[in-house]
Amino acid sequence: MDYKRLVVDNLPLVDSVVRTIARRHGLSADQQDELGSSVKLKLVENDYEVLRKFEGRSQLRTYLITVVQRHFLDERNARWGKWRPSANARRLGPVAILLDQLLTRDHLSFDDAAQSIATRYGDAVSRAELHEIALQLPMRSSRKFVSDEVLEHVPAPSAGGTDALEARDRRRIGERIERALADALRGLSDEDRAILTLRFCENVKIARIAELMGMPAKPFYRRLEDLMAALRQALLAQGVGEQDVVAILEHADAGLDPVLDRASAGTAGKTQERPSVP
Repeated sequence: MDYKRLVVDNLPLVDSVVRTIARRHGLSADQQDELGSSVKLKLVENDYEVLRKFEGRSQLRTYLITVVQRHFLDERNARWGKWRPSANARRLGPVAILLDQLLTRDHLSFDDAAQSIATRYGDAVSRAELHEIALQLPMRSSRKFVSDEVLEHVPAPSAGGTDALEARDRRRIGERIERALADALRGLSDEDRAILTLRFCENVKIARIAELMGMPAKPFYRRLEDLMAALRQALLAQGVGEQDVVAILEHADAGLDPVLDRASAGTAGKTQERPSVP
């Protein structure tokens, strides 16, 4: 086979796959260009070794997605070191480790991660079970590549530690986000707030909350997903940034407790008791 011609004829396909992987991992335009260049070099090095391994058992696009994804992860591991699962994921088992990897390392959405796990485990793990696992995984910030031009404009840290002005700005932003969260929670029904309190403040299992609410477990998982989606939209509508919304919802067990108390107290003009679990 003329592998050089294969590369030349499929350059638009290679660029399309690179864009797909770049979007998946939130790369900037410069980072995407860098990835594209390194991928093309990967395809031709060692006398087209990567393409010579392609045996035609799948579509070329499918094969290239696998190649580019692995190449990206290899380069990132070389720069940052190998990714490690969280302690919670290791405690919960292989499925949790894979889900943690897909969500944290590979930056997939929950739907994409669930679909990827389904291809490996089939019906052995349900979407509801994956959702329960995801709620128990900690949110871990991931590093991003930045260009030298970006770094040139990053100020050096002051000798005395965190600048007081920056600290004040962060405090103001935090207070604004907390007010937005309180407003969003006050817009929910008493029952919805009770569900959030039980789940994220009292750490009650979803199946147990469904039992307390007199609902079958499977529809209740969907209700909780819809409730979190509504809370997300309410926060975005109040101007909270996407990253802050993600941080709030994925750290809900830490961030909702005091805000839920204040939101509940401000809805009916009287003190409301936190729901208890018998």
